[in-house]
Amino acid sequence: MEQYFIFKRYPSSIEINIKKTKFLAKINENGKIFYLGSNGKLTKNDFSNNQLPFIFGNPDVIEFFNIKKIIDQSKISYEEIKNLYFFSSKRWDFELKDNTIIKLPNENTKLALKLALEFLHNNEFKDNRIIDARIKNQIILND
Repeated sequence: MEQYFIFKRYPSSIEINIKKTKFLAKINENGKIFYLGSNGKLTKNDFSNNQLPFIFGNPDVIEFFNIKKIIDQSKISYEEIKNLYFFSSKRWDFELKDNTIIKLPNENTKLALKLALEFLHNNEFKDNRIIDARIKNQIILND
């Protein structure tokens, strides 16, 4: 549950509105798979959802929401992401469903992602499987 509102209607009724949380990713926590909800909480669930990206590493929930916000503001759809990799240096890589890997720096992430996506969507570079945007104002391509 993400939010709830309770309103007492006098004299004898209560109105309860509940907003369901949306699952955003899967993460391994102490050897168990949990779902990270839009409310920032981890939920153990028995259903299998292979559409959600898997988070590797141990990010704080706030770090995940920061990268999610950057992705949502970019020209890439969050649904295109297969895996998110968090490193102890506080930087992220992510793997798209077409197996392309985008490596991002821990600073100026929004600008680096924008530059990486320009190369990703350029037909001249469509065969490149790794787009490395970790160095400021540079893109390194590997196929």
